[in-house]
Amino acid sequence: MSLFELNLAIILFIIGNFIGLEYSYRKYTSPYVEKKIDKIALALSILGGILINSPLYMLGYLLIGFPLGMRSGYGRIEFIVGLIIAVFLYLLLRW
Repeated sequence: MSLFELNLAIILFIIGNFIGLEYSYRKYTSPYVEKKIDKIALALSILGGILINSPLYMLGYLLIGFPLGMRSGYGRIEFIVGLIIAVFLYLLLRW
């Protein structure tokens, strides 16, 4: 991975954070009160965790950044699930 690709991946991750923040402020008008998992954020995080370990890793960084950038209290479980899948697939593919 060249320095240009690394910088592009970081920029896409930050853009994913901003998109997640915008999404969560539009969907959740009150501070953290819900105790359920957001299905859209979970699906994007799982897809991002899978794509990080493929040639489409740039898109994976964008998608896994989505739940991390959500409003405080939202998206943390979804991000952790996506991160665990990404690490598991990385270890599985490297051994």
